This record gives sequence, C-alpha cells and structure tokens, in this order.
Amino acid sequence: MDTLEKERIVRKNILQIFKENFNVNHTDDEILDINPEKESEASRSYYETIVDIFLLEPEHRDKITGKVKDTIKNVAELWTITLHYSIP
Repeated sequence: MDTLEKERIVRKNILQIFKENFNVNHTDDEILDINPEKESEASRSYYETIVDIFLLEPEHRDKITGKVKDTIKNVAELWTITLHYSIP
C-alpha cells in the first residue's frame, strides 16, 4: 500500500476519532487545523488513541505532534500494516 492510500485511511480514522470521541462539531478542514497540544483536555487521549488504533510503539508518540494534518502524515509514515492471514 502506498503512502497516499495510507494517508487517506489515517485521515478518515482520525477525523472519525475527533467527531465521535471529542464531540467536535467542526468541518473536516477545521479539524485538520486543530493543534491537540494546545487543547489540553483532548491532547493526551487523542495521542493515546492514535497509538492504540494504528498499533504504533509508544515511543513514536513524540513523532506525531503538531496540527491534526501533520499527525496524519507522520502516522502514515510510521504505520506498518500487518497482514493477519496465511498464504495457502
């Protein structure tokens, strides 16, 4: 899977995280410009959620900082997709 496809998947999931878990009533573009580090109450659980969903190592958390659109690019680069099936 190429990086653009991974970014699309990550973007979709992160936007959903914001809308469902943080009760954000912004447009997608407004969400992409949010800097969770400046939104103190959402910051910690936001990053923990991303690390959990994309199975990233906790030490990668410091690499997914910045605005939401920045975290999407960083997560797409860090995220490795593991296939959970065997080839016959």
